[in-house]
Amino acid sequence: MIFETIISTLNSKGKVNFAPFGIKKKGNYVYISPYVPSQTLTNLLSSKCAVVNYTNDATLFVKCITGEKNLKKSKCNSIDCFYISSTIAYEEIVVDSFKNHKVRPTFKCKIINSETINNFNGFNRANFSLIEACILASRVKFLGKKEIFNDLDFLSNAINKTGGRREKDAWKKINSFILNSFKNK
Repeated sequence: MIFETIISTLNSKGKVNFAPFGIKKKGNYVYISPYVPSQTLTNLLSSKCAVVNYTNDATLFVKCITGEKNLKKSKCNSIDCFYISSTIAYEEIVVDSFKNHKVRPTFKCKIINSETINNFNGFNRANFSLIEACILASRVKFLGKKEIFNDLDFLSNAINKTGGRREKDAWKKINSFILNSFKNK
């Protein structure tokens, strides 16, 4: 199973990077497979640690994808990194092993600390649509325009039916980002 999360990493100058990531988990291990090239890949190779942020606020995913990565953060307890202050829970992880691949290498990371800091507010279909739209936005280079816009059209139903003002604003933002990505392609 793939869990949609936001990964926090630090670069060599101590600047935090937040990136949406689908991760896999097995036991006390997290598997992260970033694309080549990516900031998360570079940071994990140099720092050997990261934070897995679990949130049901899909607007955070939109902010990461659209470049608004100045999220409120807090210092971790066990590693030199930060977690998103508003996240539901987070895991501090360290790289255990690395399997190289020309497109998507995989980091096997051991969970060394887990914290739950906020309440889970339940599921919302609009949030799932926003996350799916973020995934589409991250794949503009790989997927066709027609496929992406067909998917966005379908996803918009949940936004219109179940989304609040924040979700609807985020929906406009991610759609504009995708449109601009195709214009600049």
